[in-house]
Amino acid sequence: MFSAIDYGQKGIALAKKLNFKKAEAEICRFIGLAYRHYFFFSESLAWYFRALDLSTQINDQEGVAFCYDNLGVTRFNQKQFDEALSYFKKGEAIFQKLQHQEGLSYANTHLSWVFAEKKEFDTALDYAERSLMIRRQIGANKEQISNALRDVAVAQIGLSHFFKAEQALLEALKVAKETGKPIVGAEYALSLAELYLKNQNLNQAEHYALWSYQRSVQVHNRLQKMKSAATLFKIYQQKQQYDLAIQYQTEHYNLKDSLFNEDINNNTARLEAKYQFDLKERQLLEAQKRQDIENKRSLDRERFLSSLLIAALLFVGIMAYFIYEKRKQDKIVNKELTQKNEEISRQNQEIQEQTEQLAENNRFKDRLFSIISHDLRSPVVGLIGSLDLVNEGLLTEAEFRNMLPELSHNVNSIQSLLDNLLAWARSQMKGIAVVPEAFHIRELMGEKIAIFQKQAQLKGISIVNNIESDLQFLADKNMINLVALNLISNALKFSFQGGTIILSSSRHKGYSQICVADTGVGISPENLKKLFGAHSISSKGTAGEMGTGLGLMLSKEFIEKNGGTIWVERNPEGGSKFCFSIPE
Repeated sequence: MFSAIDYGQKGIALAKKLNFKKAEAEICRFIGLAYRHYFFFSESLAWYFRALDLSTQINDQEGVAFCYDNLGVTRFNQKQFDEALSYFKKGEAIFQKLQHQEGLSYANTHLSWVFAEKKEFDTALDYAERSLMIRRQIGANKEQISNALRDVAVAQIGLSHFFKAEQALLEALKVAKETGKPIVGAEYALSLAELYLKNQNLNQAEHYALWSYQRSVQVHNRLQKMKSAATLFKIYQQKQQYDLAIQYQTEHYNLKDSLFNEDINNNTARLEAKYQFDLKERQLLEAQKRQDIENKRSLDRERFLSSLLIAALLFVGIMAYFIYEKRKQDKIVNKELTQKNEEISRQNQEIQEQTEQLAENNRFKDRLFSIISHDLRSPVVGLIGSLDLVNEGLLTEAEFRNMLPELSHNVNSIQSLLDNLLAWARSQMKGIAVVPEAFHIRELMGEKIAIFQKQAQLKGISIVNNIESDLQFLADKNMINLVALNLISNALKFSFQGGTIILSSSRHKGYSQICVADTGVGISPENLKKLFGAHSISSKGTAGEMGTGLGLMLSKEFIEKNGGTIWVERNPEGGSKFCFSIPE
C-alpha cells in the first residue's frame, strides 16, 4: 500500500509542476482507493475530498461524479447507508447529464446495494436491472455482466421471486464460466445451491454445492470451500445421508477454525500496518520542520539502523528461546517451525528487493527531472523567444514564415515529451490497465506516418509503409499508438537527409511482428544494452533534434504489458531496425 501511495505522491508533485490539475485530481482519487482497499476509511475520505475540490476547480464534471461515487462506496463500507445514498445520487445525476453510460452503470449498481441493505427490494431490483441493461449495451466485460446479474438475483430473492432469482443466477453462472475465473463461478453456484435448498430441490442443490466445492478446492480458496462444506452438510442432513453430512460438517468446522486463526493474523498485520503508517506520518512532519534535509536523512537512517539492530537482537533472542523449547516437541511442530523460518527468509528477500527498487526509482527520478528541466525548457524558451520577436515587430512576414517549420518542430517536441512523461507517470502509479481491442496495424501506422510527413519532407526522407493491409492486432490500441509514435520519431531523428524509412510486417510462431528500419547513423554495440533501460542514452539527431531516451523505455514497458517483446538490430542497408512482436 505504501509503495502505491509513495508513487502517488511523486505523481502529484509532477502534476503540480506541470500545473496539470486533472492529473493531480485523478492521482488523489487513486490514493483514496488504495487507503479504502486496506480499510483506512478516514484517510480514504480525505483524499477523495481533495480530488473533489480539484475537479470542481477545473469544472471536470466527470471527475466530480466519480469522486461522489467513490465517497459513496467508502460510506457504504462504513455502514452509513443514508450518506452513501446521497453521494451515489449526486454522482448519478452528473453521469446522467453527461450521458456517461459506464459511470451510470456503476452508480446504478451501488444504488441497488444501498436499497437492498434498506430492505427496499423493489427499488434495488430496478437499479440492478438498469445497470445490467447499460453494461450489455456498452459491451462491458463478462465479469461485470455476471456481477450485475448477481445483484438482480439478490433483489429477486428479497422479493421472494425465487424462479426469477434462479434464472438470473443461472445466467450469471454461465457468464462467469466464460471469464475463466473459477472462484467467480463458485460463488454463484453456491448461491444457486442455497436457493434450491430453500425450495427443497435437494438434487439440484447437491449438484451446484458440489460444483462450488470442487472449484474452491481447485483454486485453493478456503473461505469458499468452508461455505460450500456448510451447505453440503445441510443438504446431506436433509437427504439423511449422515456419513456425508458428518464429513462435510467436520470439514466446515476445521476450515472455520483455520480461517479464524488467519483472521487474527490478518488483523495483527493490519494493526502493524497502521502503526507503520502513523510512524511514517510523524517522520514526514518532523522532516518538514528541519532546515537541513541531509542531516535529517542521516539521523533517520541511524534511527532506522538502530531500531533494526534492536529488533534483530530481540528477534534472535526470542527465536533462540523458542527453538530451545521447540526441540522438546515432536517432528510435526519442527516442520511447522521450518516453514515459518522459510517465510521469514522470503519476506527479508522481498524487503531487499523493495530497497533496491526504491534506489532505482530515486535514480530514475533524478534523470526524469533533468529531462523536464532541460529538454522541455529548451524548445519552450526557443518558442517564446521567436514569438517575442514577432510581437515586437522585429521579424518580417517572410522571415516569420521561414521560422514556422522550426516552431512547429519545437511544439511537436514538447507534445511528444509531455505524452511520454504523462504515460510514464500513469504507469508508475499502476494507473494504466491493458484494454485489448482488435484493430488494423497498417491503418494505425499510416496515421502516425501522416503526423510526421511534414518533418520527413523537410529532411527529404521517404517513409514506405509495407505492412500487410489485413494484419490485425489484439492489443491495447493507445499503448501501441505511443510505441508507433516513438519508433517513427526516432527513425526520422537519426536518418540522414534523403534517407528512407521502411515499415514492414511478418508472422512467426503465433506472433505478429512490426519493424521500422532506417538508413541513419545506427547504434554502437556498447549502447545497445542501455537502449531500453531506465538509464538509456540520449543523443541529438542528424539535424540537431533533441531527445530524452524516455520513449524507448516506455515502448518496452507497453509492449511487454501486451505480452510482446521489442528489440533492435542492425539494418543490413545501414542504420537501425527496431522491431516488436505481439501475440496473435
